[in-house]
Amino acid sequence: MNRKPKNHLRQQRGIAMIVALLALVLLAAIGMALMFMADTENSVNNNYKDSQRAYFAARAGAENIRLQLAGSGSLSAQALALSMPGQMLPTKGIIYVLNPTPSETISPTWTSGSPTTISANPNLDDELCWEKYAGLVTTLPPSTGGPCGTNNQWNQLLPTTTTALSPFNTVTMTAVPGVNGGADALPYKWVRITNKQNLMGPLGKNVDGTTSNNGWQVCWDGQHQIAIDPTTTTCDVQIPNTTPVWEVTSLAVTPPIGLNPGSRRMVQMEVALNPATIPPAPIATQAPVHLQGSYALNAYDNCTCTCTTTGNGANATTSCGVGQAGCKKTAHAIYTANTVSTAGGSGTTTTMYGSDPTGTASVQNVNPWPGYLNIDSLINQYKPSAQSPSFSSSCTGTQNFTGTPPSYLNCGTQTNQTYGTYPTGLPTEPTTVNGVTEYIPGSVKLTAAASGAGILIVDGDLEINGGLNWYGLILVRGQVSFTGGAGQNVNLYGSILAGKDVNATDQAQTDTFGGSINFHYDICALKNTGGSTPPRLLATHEIMY
Repeated sequence: MNRKPKNHLRQQRGIAMIVALLALVLLAAIGMALMFMADTENSVNNNYKDSQRAYFAARAGAENIRLQLAGSGSLSAQALALSMPGQMLPTKGIIYVLNPTPSETISPTWTSGSPTTISANPNLDDELCWEKYAGLVTTLPPSTGGPCGTNNQWNQLLPTTTTALSPFNTVTMTAVPGVNGGADALPYKWVRITNKQNLMGPLGKNVDGTTSNNGWQVCWDGQHQIAIDPTTTTCDVQIPNTTPVWEVTSLAVTPPIGLNPGSRRMVQMEVALNPATIPPAPIATQAPVHLQGSYALNAYDNCTCTCTTTGNGANATTSCGVGQAGCKKTAHAIYTANTVSTAGGSGTTTTMYGSDPTGTASVQNVNPWPGYLNIDSLINQYKPSAQSPSFSSSCTGTQNFTGTPPSYLNCGTQTNQTYGTYPTGLPTEPTTVNGVTEYIPGSVKLTAAASGAGILIVDGDLEINGGLNWYGLILVRGQVSFTGGAGQNVNLYGSILAGKDVNATDQAQTDTFGGSINFHYDICALKNTGGSTPPRLLATHEIMY
């Protein structure tokens, strides 16, 4: 009998186990691969999440300091006093705002003998040398491994201690929720504030396209960045008025977790306060000005000139700036692209150019109209950072600025309106001003002694009936009709600037709101219009090197 088949089957015993083991090994390998891939993906996701956390913490740090740079912010005065970092003047050129945890010491500058690498001290400011501030006292030659050395930039890390005058101040944030070093603090470590100069970055770019002005300070005129020589002038004395452009650089470092060493991200913003709009008269308009009834226009700057009035009524005489060398008296009573007319009544006009508002006391037929007084540009400049009153949502109609005639929204009649806080103690200038930028999206009639401080923007026609107390600038796209000052001493400290028509009338009235209008030019009021409005964001980017 043939037994070969049975022998053949006997020879195949155990093959199932081998196949099972191979399959098990294969499945184990696939499982290990999947686990490795999942672990790698988790690690990538965690690294990305940590990196994003650092990035947005750096952004939040820069935004927080931007808020503190508002006119009423805690850092505004220091920042406005900054010199260029390389000038080594008694005023500092750099501000470091530190945000340490309770157990942490942050030092963005280098101390002799301390680490010079980011891996050893991730809080070092290794970006400053890329800003190319000429004359800035830094240290570490490229051979020591400091930053910026590969591109022949000025050396390297800012030392903690310098000779004679330290070029920087440090401020520790302790009073702002979320950035006070507590458990809820964001992990940004410091924010550096400097003036922008006309040459910076690895590519060495400048704002005016020339190399002769490299190293000059950069200022903001509301529309463009311009360069000025910081050794001979400052931003605040330019005509038209300008403000310094600040570089706000923020570093965030997240703590290491396990094998993740933590992330380090740096963000930079260019910000500037909107420059004050300073018209050359208490009334400035592109269209005719008509004065009627009783009025008082004083073009002497209330901020720098003292005025005294003798006599009463039609016999009253006002003299200003007598014996005051610093009195600013170059403004006119009215500045218009058209003409000035009067009708009936009595009025007083006080200027260094005479008392006739239809003659030498005013500037008429201005052509071309100055660009810095362009109504449309100014409204577009201030509107993004303005607040709106509650009645704005109820304005009706259709808005068409380019129509002939233009049409505006109708915001109705509003009584007892208050925008900001009108200062007390005037004509003595206030030490602090709670001003706002208020935007009314259409034509409005204000009655019953509206008051406030800052910038009042009316994107339409403005009618004022029954008094006004305003400290600052009133900006009107359309026609202005002022029908009475309600017997107040001064209705406006500052200036009113309008586009289409100004028809300032003080008509004979029998109610208690009748009376004269009284405008007094005030440069301090025009400059103190920023209030709590943060600086305008001009540019922002992440620093990748």
